[in-house]
This record gives sequence, structure tokens and C-alpha cells, in this order.
Amino acid sequence: MRSTVLAATAVAATLLVPGAAHAAPAPTTGLLGTYGFGRAEVIAAAGQAAGLWTGARVRHGFAGDDLIVTYRPRSAAAETETQVYTALFNEVADPSGECERVGADGVDRKVWTAFRCRTGIAPNYTLLVR
Repeated sequence: MRSTVLAATAVAATLLVPGAAHAAPAPTTGLLGTYGFGRAEVIAAAGQAAGLWTGARVRHGFAGDDLIVTYRPRSAAAETETQVYTALFNEVADPSGECERVGADGVDRKVWTAFRCRTGIAPNYTLLVR
């Protein structure tokens, strides 16, 4: 009888007290994507300022710049949208395409669970994520 009560108490404590099973995922570091030359630095700084990752580094390559970020993987959408950055038409050849690509890369790697690209008066595109 005593062992049954102790076992039931242990199960109840596990369910009521947040523990390792309920903790946020551990930070992970990985490639977000490869972007146009100079664009990875812009995206890296904006994402860090928005609080989406805690660290970022850029690896320069032949086909563009790799953006490597440290973040906590998400499995559920945030309650509110977070603005990441704006791809300006006078700085990016294809602002809409870049916004869609960064947004999709973030979903694929679980940096965020959903995104949308909002356009303004000019053909600029702002990446908003959840």
C-alpha cells in the first residue's frame, strides 16, 4: 500500500511541477539559409534585434552568404507577430522573393512556425513571423 501511495505521489508531482519534459527546447545552432551577398548580415542583425535568435554568424561563400543562427526551436506559433526586417526595393533585386525565402527557411528550421510578407507603398517587403 505504501509503495502505491509513493508511486502515485511521484506521478502527481511529475504532472504538476514543470520539469525537463515541459521545459523549453534547448538552443540549437544551424544554417538558416544562403542569401545574396551582404544580405545575411542584414537579416542576422535584424533577427537578433527582434529576439528571434541569440547568436548569428555569416559564412561567405561563392553562391552567397550562409546565415548560421542559434535559436530555440518552436513547435507552436507565438501569440503575436514579430517583425523581422524589411527587404527594401533599392537594396535587394527581388524583395518579395527574399522575404518569402527567409520566411520559408525559418519555418523549415522551426525558428518560427508561420510567416507573412507585407508590402508597403513602395515594392518593399516586411517579414512578419509567429
